[in-house]
This record gives sequence, structure tokens and C-alpha cells, in this order.
Amino acid sequence: MVRKYKCYGYCGDKYPKEELLKFKANPNSKTEGVNVCRSCFDIKTKEVNDRNSLYNFIQETYNLTFPTGNMLRQIKTFKEERGYTYKNIWFTLDYVFNIKKVYKPQTKYGVAMVPYFHDEMISYYKTLKERRENTEVKKIEAKKITIKPFELNNEYRIKKLINMEEILND
Repeated sequence: MVRKYKCYGYCGDKYPKEELLKFKANPNSKTEGVNVCRSCFDIKTKEVNDRNSLYNFIQETYNLTFPTGNMLRQIKTFKEERGYTYKNIWFTLDYVFNIKKVYKPQTKYGVAMVPYFHDEMISYYKTLKERRENTEVKKIEAKKITIKPFELNNEYRIKKLINMEEILND
């Protein structure tokens, strides 16, 4: 009988040790990590990457070294109570600050505007996706254009030419 170990990911099922992977949310930590199955490992890695990209966006937008405690609390509340993902929060902040340009980032309010613009952001990106799918790209055909060389012997030029030899001989 092969001993089975619990997956500490989302499924909570039991697997043989060979099928489990070690997952560390923080690569700098000294702990070994937790056992997770392959599907949970992919989900957890994506979630950690989305969280890091959200934190990096907040750092750049608000000009901070790390999101404030208030922002982290707001993000946790949105995730747990409203079911938002890190990626949706990031898209909403990007929509508010860069696309719609309604607010300017202020640290004292944190990311409190996210619930007010979340549904609007989703509808915006859905219509954008539909427009991109319905747009037909025309092939550009190369046209051959022949250019005549510039004619240097025109009347105006001939009238303006001065013969220096005639002037010197006079």
C-alpha cells in the first residue's frame, strides 16, 4: 500500500508523493513549501504571478515601494467578499487610471474605487474583444509606382542661367 499525502492546494485530495510538487509562495522563505498536485500548482503559480503584477502596478502607479496596509486589506476584502481576482483588480485599476482617467492615484483612498468600476471595466473589455473579433484586416497590396526623373532643362532654368564666360570676355 502506497502512502498518500494531502494536497494543500484547492482540491484537498490525497496523492502519492511522486505526484506532488513543492510550492513556495515566497521563494526567499526558508521553509520547504507545501505539497500540491500539478493542477493546483498551476493555479497557485498563476495566482502568485497575478498578485505580484498587481502589487507592481500599484507600486508604479502610486509611486510606492510596496502597497500600503490599507490597500492590502482592501484587496483581501475584494477577493474574499466580492470574489474578485487579482487580475480583475489590476484591470479595474488600469481602466480607472489609464483608460477612463477618472481618478488620480491617491494613497489615502487606496484602491477603494475598484467595486464602483468593476462591472464597467468588464463590459468595456467584452465590447473591445467583440470589436477586435469582428474587425477584418485588409491585406495591403504593394503598388508599383514609377517616378520620372526630374527634368533639368525647363524654360525658367534656362532664362536664369548666366554664362560666366560671356561676362568675362566682354
